[in-house]
Amino acid sequence: MDVFLCPSCRFVLREPVTVSCGHSFCKRCLGEPLPSRCLVCRGKLRLLGSRAVRCNVLLGGLLEKCLAREPRLARLQSHAQELLRSRDYRAALRAAQKGLELAPDDVSLRLCRSEAYVALQQYSEALEDLEVVCRSEPEECEGYFRKGKVLLELGEKSEALLQFHHCLTLNPSFPAAQHEVEKDPEKEMEDGKGEALSELNQLEPRSPLEPAWWPRRWKDSGTPAERQEGRSLGIGEETAADTAAAKSNHHHELELRDLLSVSDLECSLCIRMFFEPVTTPCGHTFCKECLERCLDHRPNCPLCKQSLREYLKAGKYNPTVLLVEIMAATFPSQLADRKRVHEAEMAELSNLTRNIPIFVCTMSFPGISCPLHVFEPRYRLMMRRCQETGTKMFGMCMYETGKSFADYGCMLEIQRIEFLADGRSLVDTKGRRRFRVLRRGHRDGYNTADIEYLEDEKVEGEELAELQHLHECTYQQAQKFCEHGDAALRQILLHRGPLPEKEEDIQATKDGPAWCWWLISILPLDPSEQLRLFATTSLRARLTQLKHILTGILQPCDYGHQPADLRPRGRI
Repeated sequence: MDVFLCPSCRFVLREPVTVSCGHSFCKRCLGEPLPSRCLVCRGKLRLLGSRAVRCNVLLGGLLEKCLAREPRLARLQSHAQELLRSRDYRAALRAAQKGLELAPDDVSLRLCRSEAYVALQQYSEALEDLEVVCRSEPEECEGYFRKGKVLLELGEKSEALLQFHHCLTLNPSFPAAQHEVEKDPEKEMEDGKGEALSELNQLEPRSPLEPAWWPRRWKDSGTPAERQEGRSLGIGEETAADTAAAKSNHHHELELRDLLSVSDLECSLCIRMFFEPVTTPCGHTFCKECLERCLDHRPNCPLCKQSLREYLKAGKYNPTVLLVEIMAATFPSQLADRKRVHEAEMAELSNLTRNIPIFVCTMSFPGISCPLHVFEPRYRLMMRRCQETGTKMFGMCMYETGKSFADYGCMLEIQRIEFLADGRSLVDTKGRRRFRVLRRGHRDGYNTADIEYLEDEKVEGEELAELQHLHECTYQQAQKFCEHGDAALRQILLHRGPLPEKEEDIQATKDGPAWCWWLISILPLDPSEQLRLFATTSLRARLTQLKHILTGILQPCDYGHQPADLRPRGRI
């Protein structure tokens, strides 16, 4: 049960709050406002859209279930007393009622509830509780005195005097009861509400640490050393209750696995055991992946609907450390199974030839940067999975009527992602390898494909010499094209950068010289023409076609005319 101790005060967590770094503390230990750094890891803390710290709903429920009956009662008693001190009578009433559900005959809770009822002017209900107290402890005068005060509020003065006389019968030196008996019976009570509490102070001197309404029988509970320990530490009643809870739990040697079931540790979204559980600023807990998929569609908590825009924009969801520890301590085999399932899913997603994710957009090329604006939920999920698997790779194909996407595409590698507050993201990618689609499929709304990678045919001897000569001629034409371009081309060059340097070994890479793809990406070609160039695995054929295109564009320049319109057609 030590797992439930607060890292700050080292007592059992009271109103547990999970901060942005994933550690959990008592709400009172954090204080208001939230400290700038975590007390454990020293990480920077942020509320991320929430105006105040919220208790972790799941951990609060687990605490209630795991604490043994006696410590739970002690905590509820302490909590009710604390609420009475702060004059939050309705909350005190709820705490006392919750305790009485566990122990209907608990006198201390009956007294707490009766005080809350009196403060709320619900005198009949208070009288019912006090009658139970008097029947349970007929030798204690306190219950009769309180009963007499409530009867006065109800206007039953004669019956109230009988209660005060009975107090004096039990304890002739009870000054508060003597004072009531000596009053003029016809005199109206000027300050009935709450007077019982103040007059109880006359029972006997009290420690400054004890609230005025604390019943006398609680004063002497515990050994003198234990009472002195509580006072020397400067702790109040609530920490004393926590100490009792911890000792009681240790005494009974309770095991978490005996108190919890797997269903207590299930995500409400996937109905499976939590994997990488994260807690939102509003206090609700979900699997990281489940929460992210919900936020793909709407930036609100799936349970309470509170806005999580700032949480989404931060894009960093730290696991709830305490919950991970609880799962490891209670159900290690089930947690291991859950981890194996996740790893199998990631392994399947990491395969870069089978069921690779396909982003249907436009043409992309090896070695060429391709910035993307991602806003559809299915593609946000796809990008996130590419990041989580570590491959950071996905395929991109242009749309083709009747096929959903073209037969050829390029693998893109994610370089950087910038998340926006509304869930959209700006993704910088770079082209890697060409592929041909073998089979099409779907996964969670986005397209997938089984693919094979393309590779340029290698040549040797005279063929290689001829290819090298063709390469030199075509590159010279490309240089001339860039030098004599119009304003549109200059804008393109400003955005894309200059023509890449030519490679010494034109067969060094599987996709051929990078400058060819750069040139194809800026030439004023129809997408279908680009796709034909893209699909060929003959560098000779690709260079020949490029030379023919450049000759057609540059020919007007030889006669003193401007080259053809260089604005790309069919490009996004």
